[in-house]
Amino acid sequence: MVESKTRDIGSELGKRIKQVREEARLSQLQVGVALGVSDKTISGYESGRIMPPVDKLISLADLFKKPIAYFLGADPKDYKVASRLRAVEISLKEIRQQLQEIKLISQSIDLDS
Repeated sequence: MVESKTRDIGSELGKRIKQVREEARLSQLQVGVALGVSDKTISGYESGRIMPPVDKLISLADLFKKPIAYFLGADPKDYKVASRLRAVEISLKEIRQQLQEIKLISQSIDLDS
């Protein structure tokens, strides 16, 4: 049962690696060079015969600007929502920081003079 789930994850992972590689118009050799592995290893990842180690999965995510969860089968719609939420969180943090700076500046200015 565990082996079957691993095979399913490997197959889905391989499909997604191939899909993003082709969308980026890169060859298996080019991706292999970027990751420091052979094109045969990339072929193994794409076919699901080889599971990439975590460091190579992180490198793939960085290379293709995708979250690791995308390669592991997360729904692309969920990814879009999650990335938008993350962007909003970052914007809110920046706004809070600016408000804090405004508060500090306004406290240091004597408005009665």
